[in-house]
Amino acid sequence: MTQQQWGQAGRSGGQFGRPAPGWGQPGQAGGQSWGRPNAPLQPGRGGSGDQWLTPPNRRPPGRSPLRRVLVALIAVVAVALAGLIVVNLTSNSSNVAYQNDDYQVPEPDKNPPPLPVPETEDQAQAFLTENKLYDETMPVPIRCELKPITESSSDAELESHLNNLMACLVRAWEPPVTDAGYQIVRPSVTIYGDEVQTKCGKAGGGNAFYCPADQQVYYSRTLPDTIADLKGSPWGPDLVLAHEFGHAIQARTGIIISANALEQQAGPKTPEGLELSRRVEVQADCFSGLFLRSSSKSLGIKQSDVPAMEVIFVAIGDDTLTGKSDVEGNHGHGESRLHWAREGIGNSDVDVCNTFTAPSSQVR
Repeated sequence: MTQQQWGQAGRSGGQFGRPAPGWGQPGQAGGQSWGRPNAPLQPGRGGSGDQWLTPPNRRPPGRSPLRRVLVALIAVVAVALAGLIVVNLTSNSSNVAYQNDDYQVPEPDKNPPPLPVPETEDQAQAFLTENKLYDETMPVPIRCELKPITESSSDAELESHLNNLMACLVRAWEPPVTDAGYQIVRPSVTIYGDEVQTKCGKAGGGNAFYCPADQQVYYSRTLPDTIADLKGSPWGPDLVLAHEFGHAIQARTGIIISANALEQQAGPKTPEGLELSRRVEVQADCFSGLFLRSSSKSLGIKQSDVPAMEVIFVAIGDDTLTGKSDVEGNHGHGESRLHWAREGIGNSDVDVCNTFTAPSSQVR
């Protein structure tokens, strides 16, 4: 396969963009948010011996299109409000045996080491479907003592909050990434306005993205205006950042370059190329769910936060943003994104997020 240049920052209006790069060159990824805990706390597989969420009983997303966006949103809120209670998330932190607590989180790395690059198509496929990361387990619980930001928070406060959250993300992901034989990197988070110039190209406002060319994250201060439902949840920016760091994990483990190269080979706008893109995006949703499970106790996420989180997640589906229930987009329908978020939230094993071996019906 010949080398091709990476695309410009951002695509697919209203969503956090990810251009399709060529073989063996860093590009850019983007996306957003997750779902919610969907089952009562039961003895789980976390590292602390405490009680944690187990995978809920649920039907995988099918092929039937959503009838109307409004119905979908109302249904999600109803499920969230009537859903099983999230308990024991706010217990006294002094009684919690936090995992990986001795790890010294590094400062943001502005000169990170190169990303893993596949040398052949077979190796690219192996990065996607047989990645050693899938053999690992997330530490549960991890310490992340942050207060949610508010609509009145300044840009400086937002940037500080997101950079501190990034430290939590690195603490949670360091054990599985390192144990799988890869090197984790802490990205910086840059808040920008109308546009920002990066090594991935120029991005407009109302967007958030991870740029593999410099391995940093960018977050627009106008993002809540673009995705109005972010205003309904105090954890909205955190949901976005957890998804973007999911792309950073994909980059550091060879997944994102492999997927983008194969997507470029298939053709970014072909059914095969679009499906590869969706597999990347919903995996980042699942990765963000794994982090939520690890950090929910120390973050103090309450049941009252759940409905707004779910609405955000469905609101950024391809079908919701376009108003077309049968759209074939590059990020995934709200139902698919919610499904993969729940997979992450209900487990600690990273292999539940292997979207590259899942049936096509689960990545619509």
